Amino acid sequence: MRHFYGIVEDRNDPLQIGRVRVRIHGIHTDDKNYISTPDLPWCQVILPTTSASISGLGTQHGLVEGSTVFGYFRDNYMQDPIVLGSLAGIPASGFKKTVRDELLSRSVEKGFNDPRRLTAADYEGTNDGKNPPQDSTRTFGLEKGLDTAPKSPKTLDIKYDATGSTIEEQEITEDMLPFYPLYTDDSDVSSLARGSVLDHKLSENVEGFLDSVAEPVYPYNKVYISESGHAFEVDDTVGKERINIHHRSGTFHEIHPDGSEVSRIVNDHYQVVCKDDKIFIAGNADLTVEKGNVTINVNTGNVNMNVVQGNVDAQIGGTLNADVTGNTTFTSPETTMTTNLTVDGTVHITGKQTNDSTIHAVGDISTDAGNSPTLATHKHETIVSSGSSAGKYTSKKGK
Repeated sequence: MRHFYGIVEDRNDPLQIGRVRVRIHGIHTDDKNYISTPDLPWCQVILPTTSASISGLGTQHGLVEGSTVFGYFRDNYMQDPIVLGSLAGIPASGFKKTVRDELLSRSVEKGFNDPRRLTAADYEGTNDGKNPPQDSTRTFGLEKGLDTAPKSPKTLDIKYDATGSTIEEQEITEDMLPFYPLYTDDSDVSSLARGSVLDHKLSENVEGFLDSVAEPVYPYNKVYISESGHAFEVDDTVGKERINIHHRSGTFHEIHPDGSEVSRIVNDHYQVVCKDDKIFIAGNADLTVEKGNVTINVNTGNVNMNVVQGNVDAQIGGTLNADVTGNTTFTSPETTMTTNLTVDGTVHITGKQTNDSTIHAVGDISTDAGNSPTLATHKHETIVSSGSSAGKYTSKKGK
């Protein structure tokens, strides 16, 4: 059994079973006039036993163009390579610059690097395209350019004024080729695993939220970073244990060492519960709406609010409109309102009613039969038009 090291140059397996094309050190030349990327053998990739690798179950490998891999040949003729794993290192800036200069000058095409061009059309007339100069009878070649490949955002603009976040995507140019490695002269291990922290800080104007408490220490933070910029962290740093899921847009969910959870949704948030939804909050609950409306719709059912101990305080800077088609019942021993109230209907009061000002009625004020109004001052003015006592008199009575 012969083992090898090599560089992945293609992962667009036409069978879509996870194979990769690998240029193998000591076996393949770097001169693409002799062996271009499309002529490299497809390598099966061994996955861990945590992946079922059958019927769509499990995971896929995460290899990309430029990954360094280790494997072995299943046959004595070294035509059936198997990839066992990948290796991290420190890419040298000089190598990447050399490859880029040679690529731009079109003087020579070298292997052992990420061979992708900006667009699919850029492969035409090259060693990696269809009908290449070294083999005009080959009818296949590389077909996917970097314009359709995933890339992490260039910048994020996250605002807290109801406008959401804006992603500025990278624009790849030829002077950035080869695309992978993304950086040189530094470890291939994610900087998050080596102590860097994702920018989780929330706006200082958003009160009541917690910032990230991340202080990862190598080698305790297990990190997965995707090509488009997603991140998943399982941080076992003592006293700073966290779980963090971070989307490339800036939305994230993080669990802190004490079990606190912080979420930031940079754009719209939708949640559908197909049955009951119950929330128990042992402390305070605060809801702040910076801009926009709050709408509660109950299509069928009741809205019940019970305050066992405490008050209900409402401060309304605008108008309070209530459209009640049924009855309105107040059972509170005391209700104070410091606003104008217009009721387009019947108000039924079963207890006493007191007024500190004038009562004005457009129509009559009536009582049930046998009852009469009780007034503190009651004046009668009577005009007598006939008899010996003709004249005018006024009487004042309590009733």
